[in-house]
Amino acid sequence: MKKVIKLFDPVVGQEEKKSVIDVLKSNFWASGSGEGHVQKFENEFKNYINSHDCIAVNSGTAALNLALSLFNIKNKEVILPSLSFISTAHAILVNGGKPVFVDVEPETLCLSPDDIQKSITTKTVAILPVHFGGMPCNLKSIQDIAIKHNLAIIEDAAHAAGAGWRYL
Repeated sequence: MKKVIKLFDPVVGQEEKKSVIDVLKSNFWASGSGEGHVQKFENEFKNYINSHDCIAVNSGTAALNLALSLFNIKNKEVILPSLSFISTAHAILVNGGKPVFVDVEPETLCLSPDDIQKSITTKTVAILPVHFGGMPCNLKSIQDIAIKHNLAIIEDAAHAAGAGWRYL
């Protein structure tokens, strides 16, 4: 017997349906220049996450590729969680880097700061924490490690946009 574990129930109400119809009727479905609905989304999301900049892309995979392309990771190591979508490691590989898988904390299912510390080598240039299933990583500990070893942090918050971490 096959068991299915349902992660969530999507909520699609009249407001969401109207928004989709409005976009379809506009004939302005995509815009690399950030006009129309894309620009409105970028501005609203930028304000929601309290960021200076925002660029909409078609997927989390594209976002990871774009973010990693801004760093020189060729032939260098990037630490990432062992529990993540395949795109996390793939984006590192596509940009010429070497993924270094690190265990996750059982409470958060996010990167274990202790295991990050143990995995750092002279070739490590970045840490790629993935905020998993709405649960943010212990970013304070990860930031402390990154500062100590002069490493970049490239966050994947696709599962936890807008979530926050309380610094203890």
